[in-house]
Parts: sequence; structure tokens; C-alpha cells
Amino acid sequence: MSAPSTIAHYRITAKLGEGGKGVVYRATDTRLNREVAIKILPEAFAGDPDRLARFTREAQVLASLNHPNIAAVHGVEERAIVMELVEGPTLAERIAQGRIPLDEALPIARLIAEALEYAHERGVIHRDLKPANMKTTPAGRLKVLDFGLAKAMSSEPSQAETSASISPTLTMRATQLGVIVGTAAYMSPEQARGRSVDKRADIWAFGVVLYEMLAGHPPFTGETVSDTLAAVLKTDPDWSALPNGTPLEIRRLLRRCLERDPQRRLHDIADARIEIGDALEQPQMPDGPAARKRLRFAGIAAVSLLLGALGGWLLSHSRNPAYHESAARLQFQLPEGGRYISAGAFGGGLAVSPDGTSVAFVAVVDGTAALWVRSLDGSQARPLLGTAGATSPFWSPDSKTLAFFSFGRLQALDILRGTLSKICDVNGVFIGGAWSNDGRILFAIRDVGIFQVPAAGGSPSQFTTVDHAHGEISHGAPHILPDGKFLYGANSDLQSAAVYAASLQDPSRRVRLLAAPLSGLTYARANNGEDYLLWIQGTTLVAQQLDVGKLRLTSDTISLADPVAAVSAGSGVLVYAASVPLRQFRWFDRAGNDTEALGEPHDYVFCRISPDGRRVATVYAGLNTDIWLLDTRGVASRLTSRGIHIMPVWSPDGRTILFGGGQPFNLFRIPADGSGAEERIIESKNGQAPMDWSRDGRLVLYNDATPDTGRDIWTVEVTPEGKLRPGASPRPYIRAPFNQVAARFSPDTRWVAYQSDDSGRAEVYVQSFPEPGEKIGISTAGGRYPEWGPDGRELFYVSPDNKLMAVTLKVGTGSLEPSLPHELFPLPSGVTGLGPFELAPNGQRFLIPVVAAKVEPLSVIVNWPTLLKKGPAAR
Repeated sequence: MSAPSTIAHYRITAKLGEGGKGVVYRATDTRLNREVAIKILPEAFAGDPDRLARFTREAQVLASLNHPNIAAVHGVEERAIVMELVEGPTLAERIAQGRIPLDEALPIARLIAEALEYAHERGVIHRDLKPANMKTTPAGRLKVLDFGLAKAMSSEPSQAETSASISPTLTMRATQLGVIVGTAAYMSPEQARGRSVDKRADIWAFGVVLYEMLAGHPPFTGETVSDTLAAVLKTDPDWSALPNGTPLEIRRLLRRCLERDPQRRLHDIADARIEIGDALEQPQMPDGPAARKRLRFAGIAAVSLLLGALGGWLLSHSRNPAYHESAARLQFQLPEGGRYISAGAFGGGLAVSPDGTSVAFVAVVDGTAALWVRSLDGSQARPLLGTAGATSPFWSPDSKTLAFFSFGRLQALDILRGTLSKICDVNGVFIGGAWSNDGRILFAIRDVGIFQVPAAGGSPSQFTTVDHAHGEISHGAPHILPDGKFLYGANSDLQSAAVYAASLQDPSRRVRLLAAPLSGLTYARANNGEDYLLWIQGTTLVAQQLDVGKLRLTSDTISLADPVAAVSAGSGVLVYAASVPLRQFRWFDRAGNDTEALGEPHDYVFCRISPDGRRVATVYAGLNTDIWLLDTRGVASRLTSRGIHIMPVWSPDGRTILFGGGQPFNLFRIPADGSGAEERIIESKNGQAPMDWSRDGRLVLYNDATPDTGRDIWTVEVTPEGKLRPGASPRPYIRAPFNQVAARFSPDTRWVAYQSDDSGRAEVYVQSFPEPGEKIGISTAGGRYPEWGPDGRELFYVSPDNKLMAVTLKVGTGSLEPSLPHELFPLPSGVTGLGPFELAPNGQRFLIPVVAAKVEPLSVIVNWPTLLKKGPAAR
């Protein structure tokens, strides 16, 4: 089948696949500026009006499904169905890597059950449920694909429920043996016999999928289609293939789903959802005396098995409180292409659960920062839905819920249920939190102090106050101690810090435990009941034993590891990041050739080139995020200090820099030569950051973040020095319930390019200015960080797979017509985060922050307190 260029108002951009059910293309919806998938049906449909009419009726029913775990049907065109474009690997690809750990498989199964329950309640049956029809998006969301298409594509409407044609793979791809075996393996017995089917066929397939996730292979297989169908009809699953730790209720659920007699089979998928939810809320212990004996004696003796042994040790350890006298060092890699994010200062991007079984961390993958969680007895980390932009995670005392800060909110995510709830709004820079056993949360706001709020949600109240009169500049990293006490860190300047402890009932009466320059403050109670204080001294992770009753340190300082950039500890388990990758600015030409370096490697997170091309404004991450300037020789000089400063933007004459700063973040200005003090130009309760300054010097684009609409684009008139123009007031340019960021003026200030997630993923758009008109799509398959060419007839952006893309623009009077994007070159590995590239004023080369060293894996020390009992040789 030759590829059409358009179908109705959909512009075809790429072929995604072809099979018995037709050809699938990626396309752009030119009316709604979103990416879609279009499935063009086989030629057999063209000459069968009745079949086409039936297909249209069925597709209209499918289009009524609106569920977060079901890939949506947007509409129907002639011989084509328009569907939601779902990126990411299929569940089949995930299973091909090996069996899925129980704590990952059960939440996936519950999401599948929720999708089936929603469809079944509306009379829609999937009929072809299998791992290949499920995808996990880059954001970690599960999507079930092709709901009901088997019925919609049936060739015999009068016999739809009595014909084997309800399996499109079986009837249309009969020469592709491997594919057929895969589909036949998920058929219910009645479906395999060609009998009438109902929702119980989906329940059977659900049981097959759950079994396959846990066992690593389907319960029914064979060398041929006939062999596979015979197994479905006659052979019992090998129940011994399930992991030893599979809860009894899950084993019982699988038996009920895979009951051959539909009358005896589980009748409603909602019951499966409830059973899985109950299993997730219970501690998962291995069953069987042999398994219990094996786990009881696993421990450290199995360290040679590395990560696989760690799960055995943890389970053994949870059942046997005996204190082992050995420690194990392990490592696990970050998600492919990702990098770890440390919150710096007292905040942290790592959080070991109190029970020591899981670690949560903040990582940037494909340009998006989010929370990931790794079960220490699992095989890989998984992203957590709804955590984009998250920082500073911390666990509930029962290790079931993870709290984090994101976009001005403190939120809580139930790990097992996947439900997200708001705790409170946070007005300021969040630098750490802790969850107490009495149902409250302590969290720190830079320059203000520590606040408390009910964990169930509510209004926060001041708990500690920064003593500015005596030189304190911040409180951070609160930790809950036993016996109703807590501790926290206090910074006085870049070189001075202290750790204090106090009662939760009277925080004003505090005891100083330690006075030293430090970061990564952590408290942990070991499995033997001893309490420890850990921190990073320079780059060395050190620890001291803590007497909580007397609030004093009772041992010498012991070094545990070096170098260390961030750390967290739980019950007998310690996880640390050896380093946060440094980046170096390098110049690349338009062909992607690396031509020269600029400056030394550092933890850069942003850059803007001055209008004359002679300086670069950047932000260094660390105890403070300060703005530095690099000249053409790469020599750096500090512009700001003692605070959080983000996203510098140059004035057209290069004399002034705008940035985000203060409490909360608002717009500030500072002379670029360092001759004057920082000055606030806008004061608002909302977080703000500048994005661009028009070439005539009169207008500034900036982000304004609110809990209701996310990040909006605003504009304000300013003087050439960056001060608010007399009589001017800020006004919204684009306000919508999505995130609009990275806005840039065209050189003539007639257009604004920006990035928005209103389609469900980041895309680049252009609208007219000063009043927004038609939204013109620039990127066709995802895009971020747009930047104009010097003459306004070219736009550059970064694709989801980290390629630098270019679009040529045909600009007329009040009109703008973009070309299809074309690739310039792939960005170097590891280039992520704010500002992945900056265009030189002449438009001929790009400044890119390139990772200067390999991203190190996270390191794990199991039973780490034993290192404090032994000499240097043991450590």
C-alpha cells in the first residue's frame, strides 16, 4: 500500500507499522496541532459498503471510551481510524527482558483491570488482549491499545459472535506463525472453539497476561497454532513457574481467571482489581517452607550474586532481626539515557524507604525530570506517574507513600495504588521534608524556616524561624527522630553550617549536635536499633552514632565512602550518588562538528549568550544556584551570590540581566557588570522566571506559575535598564490549564515561539504577537526549547530523541508557514535539562553543555552500620 500524503485534515509524516489489520501511520492533526496514529484498513474493506458501515458504527462506540489507561479513538475517516498516538515500549517488549518483579507487575495488572472494568461497564469487550497491545509511555503511564477493533473489523457481522474471525490475528495473518502463536496463547477456550464470547474472554486473557508478567512466559505455548490452541483447551498452567513470593490471593485469582468453564470463571474484572489492591496493601512474604528456609539463611552469604542476592537478603533480614556482621556493596544503573538530579544544599534527590526495601530518586530522562523508584530486589527502576518536575522526595513512616515537591505544591503519591493527592501549596524554595508518625509533615523553605502541615492535607504553619539576626540564612533537611524529636540543618553562609535537634512539641528549645560545613544531612536507624547521623563533608560521606535520648553524638566520625554527592539511608540500606555529572560548554557547527570548548567543566544548568556574542550567562548548581559570566576565553566570574538565581536573560544592549529569584521566585534585575545590587521588578505570590527580552528593549516574556493553570506566559513593559516602565502592569499573553514554557520573541517581535504540553507531550508552537492568533504547530513528533534564527526565518528545537531540529519559515504579512522539520544533528549523549543548546548571534554555531564525565551508577551498601564497627581495612 503506497503511503498517502494526507487523509482529510491529517498530514502523514511517517509509517509506523504494517500487518493484517492494515497500515499504521504517524500523522499531524492540522486543526488541533497534535500527533495521532492513523490505521488505514485493508483493501478488502474498500468494496464492502456493509462492512465499512459496520466498522464505522463500532468505531463510534470505541470513540466514546474516555479512560486514562485506554488509548483513545479520535475519529473515523474513509477506511481509516484515527487514534491516540502512544509512544513507548509494549508490555511484550518489557516481558522479553525477563519476568517482572511482583511489586511492579501487580500495579500494572491493576491498571489493566481498571481499563477493562471501565470498558466492560460500557458494553465494550477488547477481544484481543495481550502484552503487544499494551504500552508504557515515556511518562510511565500504561495504555491499552486496539480496544474492540477485533469486532469492528469482523468480516461477517451476522456471525460476529460465533466466528473465529473475532481474532484478527488468526484470520488475517495466518502465514505468520510466530505472531499467531502469540495471539492464540491469549485466547479463551470458548474463543478458540469459535463459540460466543463475552467479557469473560477478556478476563481469561487478563489472567494469561498477569501469569506471563510474573512467570516470564505465557501459561500456554506450542510450536504451532494447533499445539498452542490444544494447550489452551487441555493443559493446565505450570503453577510452580510463579515466583515463590507470589501472594496466595494472587495465585487464587489466577486460577479463577484461567478457569476453562466460563460459568466457573471470575465473572467481573472489578473483582480482580479489588483482589490485586488487597494484595498490594499486604506485606508480600514468600510462601512455602522451602522458600522460607532458603530466605532465612540467604543474607550476606549470597552477595556474590550481586543484585539478585540483595532481594533475598532483604527478605531474610525482614524476617530475622539478627544483626549480621558483614556489609555488601552493590550498584544499579540509572534509566538509560538519564542522569541523576541532586537538590543540593540540604535538599536531596534520593530517598531510601524506612523499611530499606526501595529507593526513590529524581532523574532526567528524555529531557523530563521525574521521580523513579527502584525496589532493591527488582531488576530495574520504574517512573512514577504524575511526578514531572519533582524534587526532594521523602517517604511516609510505613514506606507506602512518597511525598515530593513539584511546581509550587507538596504532593503525596500512594506507591501501590498510584493515586496522587495534594498536601498543600508551597510558597518558596523547598529544601527538604520529613513525615512523622503522628500524621504531620515538616518541610523547609529557604530563608524562611521549617513549616508543619497535616499529612492528610491542610494549611501549613510556621514551625521554626531562620535566625537572620545571628547570621542564619536557611533551615533545611528536617528528619524525624524517635521519641517525638526531630533534627534539621541550619546554614549561616557558604562555609558554615550546623545541625540542631529539638522536641516536636517545642522546637524553640534546640540542641546543637554538630557545627561544620556539610551537605546531604541524613538520619537513619539501623536494623540493630542504633541511631546514626550521616552527612557529606567535602566529598566524603561520614557518620557518627547518635544518642537520641541525650541528644548527643557518641562516636568518632567515620568515613564511609568517597566521593559522594548525595546520600539517603533506611533500615540497614544506604544509597548514594558518587557524583553529579559535570558539563562543559562546547561549540558545534551546523553539521554537528565539535569545534572548540568554552571554559572548564562545571554543573551548568542553563546558558544564554549575550547579544554581542562575547559573554555567556550561566547558572552553577551547588549549595546556591548563582549566575556566572564566561567571557570568550572561558574565564568565569560570579555575578550573584548567597541565594537561588535561575534563568538569566540579557537585555538587548547587554548591560542588564533579568533572572528569577527571591521568595517566592519573582523577576529581578542586576547590572551585568556587577556594579549594582539585585532589584526586584515584579512582586507576586506566584513563582516567576524570565524567558526573553524583545530586541527593541521594551518587552519581557516571563513564566507565571499558578496551581490552577500551571505555567503561563505573561508579558510586561520595561525600560532599557530592565525596570518596570511607569504606568505599565503585567498582562497574560497565553493562559491555559497546561504548561507553556521556553517562550522566545521572533527578531521582529511579531511572533512568539514556545513549548506547550497541551497535547499530552511537549510540542513547539508559534503564535502572533502582541495578540495570540492561530496556534501554528512547528514540531511534528514532540519538541522543546525553540530558538529563532537571526533573520526570523528559521526555528530550531530539540526532538524527544535529543536531536537538534530545524524548520524553515515562510513569513508573510500576518502569516507564517513552516516547513517539515529536518534534523541537523543528534545532540551529544547526556545533554538534557534547561537550555540544551544556545544559538550564536550569527546563527552558524551552537553552544551546547556536554557531559564531561560518565554518569556513574547509584551505589548501595547493605548493612552499612557494620562499617562503623571495623577498621579501615574492612571499609
